[in-house]
Amino acid sequence: MADKVIDICTATFDFDSDERISPAKFRGFMAHLFSNIAEFHHHSDNSYHYPLIQYKRVQSKIAIVGIGKYADIVAFNMADVDHITTETQKIPIKNIQIKNSVYSIAEKLSTYGFSSPWIALNETNYVKYKQAGKSDKKKLLEKILIGNILSMFKGLSIFVPQKIEVNILQHYSKPITVHDNKFVGFKLEFTCNVVLPEFIGLGKSVSKGFGVIKKKNDP
Repeated sequence: MADKVIDICTATFDFDSDERISPAKFRGFMAHLFSNIAEFHHHSDNSYHYPLIQYKRVQSKIAIVGIGKYADIVAFNMADVDHITTETQKIPIKNIQIKNSVYSIAEKLSTYGFSSPWIALNETNYVKYKQAGKSDKKKLLEKILIGNILSMFKGLSIFVPQKIEVNILQHYSKPITVHDNKFVGFKLEFTCNVVLPEFIGLGKSVSKGFGVIKKKNDP
């Protein structure tokens, strides 16, 4: 397997407030605060650009994840953030935990689940999914999931020398809304024959907290 090592920094926030702050709202605040750093607001000329700064909910807390060259940027800039501002109030930050880690791809069968809905379907494959039988639905989702994983590796500039294989163990769908647009989201468990970076996003709207994967017990 490839031996490239990717730096990852996860900054997790405790707010001095009971108000539930969504990853999308947190992203909006950070985009305004760091408007001089494009990756914080994901303005890119490349529509297939994989976000290297992602906002998400990790174990019930809001977190920002910096990947690759943005790991140091997140680590350096988050230390001085002492509050966020929403539409209605200024919310102090009680505590920030900054964790640095490294990821390198490895060949190992592992089990993962989505801790936030995975947005897998566009208009075209939504029609295919609705018309498919139960077995074909599973095969279609597995094909899309493999594509998402390969896109993630491409975004991290990691070459995968072997065929990626996944097996969806269980799944269910739920309607979700992103910026007034309605999508079908999926919660599922799956096995993959390579180790994936934990808490990274797969699928659509990963910068806003969707498609977050979490490692489960190995099969």
